[in-house]
Amino acid sequence: MATNLMNVFKNTDLKNMGKSAADVVSLAFKPNKKTGAKIARAVLSDGTTLIKSVTASGVVSETIHKLPEIASVAQRNEIIKDLAKQKINQETIAAMLDVSQSTVSNVLRKNNSNIFKE
Repeated sequence: MATNLMNVFKNTDLKNMGKSAADVVSLAFKPNKKTGAKIARAVLSDGTTLIKSVTASGVVSETIHKLPEIASVAQRNEIIKDLAKQKINQETIAAMLDVSQSTVSNVLRKNNSNIFKE
């Protein structure tokens, strides 16, 4: 079943964030090759990114992840670590942040090696 990206984020979702459809700069789906699920991303004019997941059968998760505007690599890396602590898998984190899975893996591996040095 195809899911229309425009129907994933509702006006009420945007209103809850104090935004409207006019504040949406871009919309995109990022597929998960293993599960067939998709990550829906809406980037707003203030740099905030809203994330929802859609299963392979078209079920839309009503949980919204609100990511701040990412201004630096260090900030992005901290967000990757935070999402990993929430037990979100690397492929999903990569889709949420529009980076490669290997980037997520490298950040987490570097983080783990630094823990052992302390």
